[in-house]
Amino acid sequence: MCSKSTIASSLLFLSGGGGTNLLATAFSPTTAVHDAHLKPTAQSYTNGDPLPLTTFWSPKQDSQLPDPFEVWGKMRLGLGSGPGSNSDGVFWVGGGALYEAYSGKQLAIFEGFDIGKGVQISDDRIRQISRKIFWFRDPITEEIMTEYDGKPVKPIIYDAQMIDYHRAEDGSITYSVEASLRLLKDALPKMKITSQMVGPHQMMINIPVFLDVSIPEERGGGRYQAWEFYDYNVDPSFPSDRPPTAIWARQGSVPPFNTHSEAVLRFSGYRVDNYDELPERMRVEVERSHPHFKQPPR
Repeated sequence: MCSKSTIASSLLFLSGGGGTNLLATAFSPTTAVHDAHLKPTAQSYTNGDPLPLTTFWSPKQDSQLPDPFEVWGKMRLGLGSGPGSNSDGVFWVGGGALYEAYSGKQLAIFEGFDIGKGVQISDDRIRQISRKIFWFRDPITEEIMTEYDGKPVKPIIYDAQMIDYHRAEDGSITYSVEASLRLLKDALPKMKITSQMVGPHQMMINIPVFLDVSIPEERGGGRYQAWEFYDYNVDPSFPSDRPPTAIWARQGSVPPFNTHSEAVLRFSGYRVDNYDELPERMRVEVERSHPHFKQPPR
């Protein structure tokens, strides 16, 4: 645990800027490897009848199954052509809550969005260019919080971030942080992204994350530790009436609310393709103080 930590960060935002206001973001793993050889360990049920789950994708297994690398690029960044693509970029927006562990006391409403676009560098390499912003709101009044226990509370802001995703010959997906104020390229354990078809119209994508990094002495010293899980659901045909969704669960430090790796965060999000589709109260804050968040970095 990091008793001396004043750092605030999250996997999805670790590769962005620095400082104590850079806790979180949106939906881009900084570590990703797709295992093409795992098998499902459960069954899905429809009206009480068991149906076998489709096995984890392998390029040697079934050429008709969607390619997770292509689905990821289109779902996350709008890459490609046809339904689900958007060359102007896509928004991932949502909300949830910050809790005290282990009482379950709600400390804040947590909400915000990521805006990002993709660049196809090659068939096996795509680049994410994004920015993200998140606010803490009072759990009773729902007003933007500016202090907690006498300490300032500010939005979490990442003005720019760049990550590359790579597809290997065996079907794996890896990442490289190409632009960041943090030196994280080799600092995080390489976890696995797994994807699984459940029936013909749903792909589940799971990203487990475990963080254990040193904190510089000038920023308090000690270690920063957290765990996170991200679960995406997407129809690979990208119907307009069924947007992709994401669930994020996390336990770790969230200054100023908690600096001992014991704050619990839950977040539910979904994708929209236009700024006007964001919730009105988020657009109000963007118009007031952060107008550059209407589009991804150039």
